[in-house]
This record gives sequence, C-alpha cells and structure tokens, in this order.
Amino acid sequence: MTWTNAIGRGVIIVLYFVIATVWLPDFVLNLGAVADATQLMRDLIVVTVWGIALVAGMYLLRWAQRRDLI
Repeated sequence: MTWTNAIGRGVIIVLYFVIATVWLPDFVLNLGAVADATQLMRDLIVVTVWGIALVAGMYLLRWAQRRDLI
C-alpha cells in the first residue's frame, strides 16, 4: 500500500466517524419530532443513534482489516 493510498483510507475513516458520530446525532437532535420531545427522550434517541454509528464503524473497521483493505 502506498502512502497516498493509506492517507486516503485514513481520511475516509476519519470522515466516517466525524459524520456518523458528530454530525448525524446533531442532525437528529434538531429534527422537529425529536426537538419537541422531553429531555430524557432526546438524550436516549441521540445516544442510540451515536452508539449504533460507533458500533457500525468499529465493525466496518474490523471487517476491512480482516479483508486486508486497511
């Protein structure tokens, strides 16, 4: 794997985690139905979205590692 290729893959990984664990929960929090919910419900929804994105990202990293993609 070349340095350029490795840097590109690293950027993709970082972008996934930034979008999935930072931007997406914030986007969901600002949706009308979620924004109007109680504080407890908002927190539960956002933590669930964040957790699913985090676990999915870790699973995808492991999957890519097993297939020698990263």
